[in-house]
Amino acid sequence: MATNPVIPVSKGTIIYEQGQACNTMFVLQSGTVGLYLNWATPTQFQLLEISKVGTSLGEMGLFEEDPRNATAIALTDCTLLEISSENFPQFVQEHPDQTISMILELSQRFKMALQEIKASQEIISESLAALKEANECKKDTLKDRIKRISDYLLDIPEDVPPELYLSLNSRFHGTMY
Repeated sequence: MATNPVIPVSKGTIIYEQGQACNTMFVLQSGTVGLYLNWATPTQFQLLEISKVGTSLGEMGLFEEDPRNATAIALTDCTLLEISSENFPQFVQEHPDQTISMILELSQRFKMALQEIKASQEIISESLAALKEANECKKDTLKDRIKRISDYLLDIPEDVPPELYLSLNSRFHGTMY
C-alpha cells in the first residue's frame, strides 16, 4: 500500500473545487484553509476556516464518493496530508488518536450545522409571522379607511350595515360607482 503524501500548498491555491469528483481527503498539517460554497461567484459564501492542525477536509467526498460540495482555498501557505480512499483503512490503523480527533471534529461541525439550521428556522418563522401580521394590518387599515370614508361621505346610520345602505341608495339614486 502506498503512503499518504504530504503536499505543500501556496497561499491562494485551489486545493479542490465544488462539483469536482473525488476520492481523497486532506489533514491540515500547517496553515489555514477556507471552505467556500459557490467560489468566485456573486453568491460566494465562506462555510468554514480551518487552521487547527490535524483538522480534516474533503472527507465527505472520500466517505460518500460524491462530488466535492465546497471549494477549498489555501488562505496561507499550507502543508496537507492527502489520504486516498484506498489508504484510509491503513491511516485509521496507524493513527487511531488522529482518527478519533477527526470524528470529534466532524461531530462538532455537524453540531454547528444543526445550530445554524435551528437559527435559520427561527428567523424564517419570525419573518413569516411578521409578514402575516403586516398583511393583516394592511387589510384592517384598508377596511378602516374605507369605512371612515364611506361614513363621512354617506353618513350611514350606526345601526344600518353599509352593504344594505349602499344597496338601498343605489336603487333610489342610481348606481353609486
